[in-house]
Amino acid sequence: MNRKPTIRDVAKKAGVSVSTASLALNGKPGVSSETRAKVLKAALELNYQPHAAAKNLADGRTRTIGLINPITIEHLFSSSGFFMRLIQGMHQAAAEYDYSVFLLVSETEEEVLERMRKALQRRSLDGLVITNPSLASPYLKLLEGRHIPYVFVGRPPRDGALYVDNDNVAIGRLGTQHLIGLGHRRIVFLSGPSRFTHCQDRLLGYQAALREAGIGFSEELVWYVEQSEEAVYRTVLEKAPRHAFSAIFATSGIHAVGAIRALRDLGLSVPEDVAVVCVEDTELTRYFIPPLTAIDLHSYWLGYWAAKLLIRSIEGEDPGRPILIPGELVVRASSGGTTREEVRAGKEPKRRESPGQQVSQGGV
Repeated sequence: MNRKPTIRDVAKKAGVSVSTASLALNGKPGVSSETRAKVLKAALELNYQPHAAAKNLADGRTRTIGLINPITIEHLFSSSGFFMRLIQGMHQAAAEYDYSVFLLVSETEEEVLERMRKALQRRSLDGLVITNPSLASPYLKLLEGRHIPYVFVGRPPRDGALYVDNDNVAIGRLGTQHLIGLGHRRIVFLSGPSRFTHCQDRLLGYQAALREAGIGFSEELVWYVEQSEEAVYRTVLEKAPRHAFSAIFATSGIHAVGAIRALRDLGLSVPEDVAVVCVEDTELTRYFIPPLTAIDLHSYWLGYWAAKLLIRSIEGEDPGRPILIPGELVVRASSGGTTREEVRAGKEPKRRESPGQQVSQGGV
């Protein structure tokens, strides 16, 4: 025959109904071994190739996973590139299993809830990767009792959920220890909103580093600001003149850039007057002036392992335990750990700690 054989052709040749042929070809129960053998023989003789969409309908899968980011579109497509690399990692893992990644853009957690509800009603996704979990995520109740696998990027506020994250306590300690090692004792912790678990964990690391160095913790040096460069700029412009400090540990590149803008407008130089370290090593941190000392989160591997654990769960495999990816400190001029002259001379930045593709099994 000139046209491609269909499942009806297979059923006719095997002498069974279309529904029986479908059960046999998809390995479903309710078909005798003799009948299954006849159907498979007929399919082989006809060179039958099941249509991918039809096969997906037959086994109840779409072979599509969704990525939900409850952040602004400005941040999602910002110059930091964090989420772009995370999506690249997800795409790579999904391709290894012949899955696709669908991006559900949601700027607020309320919008996340609505998009998630629609996706569940339409059964258009086999599973979800959810970033930036917070203490009051309204979608947590929606996920309870639903038979859809999900993985968080970031430590979820409730125990028992599967997640992939950086070791954010260690990251908070790492950045703070670097500044302490350079002689700083009054260090501002410039953080994103406290509702995010990664901000809470980095604060714990900051406090631990101060405690280990015998430096007292000062609540007045912890400044929480939304993930907006302008909001950070206004906050630092307002708070900096009222507090004595010699260094800033910013929990994102956007926070660092907003802070440095404000410091310059206040007549302060980086790192001569104020040293700056930030989290996320990106094009922004590498090419900013001065180049920023940053902790590389290896977001590609966050996305890769989140998708991999999710698909393992969808496929009925044991996904394993939560995974923690270590950060890596890259020392540049903004902290004073590498001089401007070394940067101009093209000297390689100093890297400390282990690479992000080395992962560890975390606990929930």
